[in-house]
Amino acid sequence: MVLAMGRGLSDSWMTHRGALAGLASLAAGCSAQGDLAAGEQGRVTRVLDGDVLALETGLRVRLAEIEAPAPGYGERVGEPWAEEARGVLAAAAVGRQAELWYGGLSRDSYERALAHVIARDEVGGEVWLNGMLVRQGAARVRTYPDNARRARRLLALEVEAREAKRGLWAEAHWRVRELDDLEDAPNFAIVEGEVASAGAMAGDGEAWLSAGGIRFDVGERLGSGDVEIVVGRRVRVRGRIDRRDGEPKIRVTHWAQVEVA
Repeated sequence: MVLAMGRGLSDSWMTHRGALAGLASLAAGCSAQGDLAAGEQGRVTRVLDGDVLALETGLRVRLAEIEAPAPGYGERVGEPWAEEARGVLAAAAVGRQAELWYGGLSRDSYERALAHVIARDEVGGEVWLNGMLVRQGAARVRTYPDNARRARRLLALEVEAREAKRGLWAEAHWRVRELDDLEDAPNFAIVEGEVASAGAMAGDGEAWLSAGGIRFDVGERLGSGDVEIVVGRRVRVRGRIDRRDGEPKIRVTHWAQVEVA
């Protein structure tokens, strides 16, 4: 389903103008994207879901470093707040001129651009759509080893949205999970707990999630990072929960998956 302007959702989530309210801090400095490489430009003609839009050129763009709730498809039930998230993006983007900026891998397996998108709002200001969606609670931060340039900025906006219970954060489904609350966690989950032990291993890292705490093995591929794993420290780890070895764990491929709680 493609949503053009999201008018039907205005009563249930926010007004068109309200979606952009309070975003001055995101617009500041947007014209100088010194940490990113300039890409294509074009007018946004449609929104496919909460984190994918299309330009008038036909290029489809997947907003980098974030993930909105997935809509329903076929027999798959949509995730909570999927339709509202699509409406937030539509109100902020459709009909506006957009600039694409790249901070890593530029195309995914579907040939969609993986980009940070700057859109001009109705008064000529610039809005960083990726950050706006996270700050409004319409998306969570999800990065990859080859696309995590603005992870820490986005994580700070996510904390702000979560503490204010904006958007999806008002839904119990999306809560940050404690170590004894993993049973019905989303496919991509955020888990918080105290580090019980810290070790090292070859390859990627692993965060083992047990009632006694997080056993964190730092993988050699991670290299030096901006988070220090210390026994007794509370951390948040995000990723897919893997139960194939019995005890649940999250594979840690890059440091942006980890933050101090």
